[in-house]
Amino acid sequence: MEKSNNPYDAALVRLNTYIAEQNMRVSTVREMVLEQVCLLPQPFTADQLAKACQAERISVGTVYNALNLFLSAQILHATNRQRGRAATEYELITGVKNHMQIICQKCGRVSDIHDKAIDRLIQTRKYSNFNLQHYSLFVYGECKHCRRLKKE
Repeated sequence: MEKSNNPYDAALVRLNTYIAEQNMRVSTVREMVLEQVCLLPQPFTADQLAKACQAERISVGTVYNALNLFLSAQILHATNRQRGRAATEYELITGVKNHMQIICQKCGRVSDIHDKAIDRLIQTRKYSNFNLQHYSLFVYGECKHCRRLKKE
């Protein structure tokens, strides 16, 4: 199977493979939801996706059903994060590179980080009976802004 640099193409191939394996019917509405997923900044919430799908007149129920399908098909990864309140965030795991983020547990600020030493460590690490395909690393703590507010 040929790999694509386009996240939508890679996700669509994975979705169609999963649908065929599960003997499900193909749905253009699911493909429309998937397209919206790929257009959203990553990570995103179900509410953000539902809002993006409003213009296409896709119901909230259909969006949630599609999210569950995308999770089962391993197109998306779900993470529960505390950003003032509990929220599930979704992120593409097909057609994307490895990434690392630091997340403030106080204000919820998220920053992408690039650490060549950590990347090299993860990429060269050998795991028995496991073939690494990609990774996401989330580092939780307190940002400089929140630490400064605490001191005042």
